[in-house]
Amino acid sequence: MDSLANRYANALLSLASEKGAIAEYRQNVKELRKAFLENEEIIKILNSAFIEFNEKEQIIDKIVIYDDYIKNFIKVIVRNSRSNQIIKIFNEFIKICNERLQIKDGIVYSTRLLSEEEIQKIESGIEKRLQSKVELENVIDKKLIGGVKVIVEDKIFDGSIKNKVEKLKESLVKGGA
Repeated sequence: MDSLANRYANALLSLASEKGAIAEYRQNVKELRKAFLENEEIIKILNSAFIEFNEKEQIIDKIVIYDDYIKNFIKVIVRNSRSNQIIKIFNEFIKICNERLQIKDGIVYSTRLLSEEEIQKIESGIEKRLQSKVELENVIDKKLIGGVKVIVEDKIFDGSIKNKVEKLKESLVKGGA
């Protein structure tokens, strides 16, 4: 555990708790993390020594549409020259929120983008097996051929055609020997 990321994450958790909005803050931070990961230039700009802090504040004001606490939290991170740690801080915050809210995050791999309804059905099935709330993010994996593969923490639920073909191949090899 990175103690710097943990300290910042706990500070934001404290603010979220005071407002009674842990779930809301968790969702907002997940969306911010995704935006920052998809646009790596944002972190480079916020981390740049050649850009004045007031310019960085203006950028934060434009990209962070959530409440002022989250916006100011990110400004504190930038002001303290910790922009390069922002993804670690977001990850730690989400992890702490998940523990507090008893949610398990996972990934559902598929060959195409799944509808919200399809993801909810998969989440429901996984929740029953794990007896825990599960939230899945859909990731495209063209190597699957078809079906889906779900990873939640250290558990893999592989219903992909690729996996079925591999199991059939193993069975034929063992049976043929």
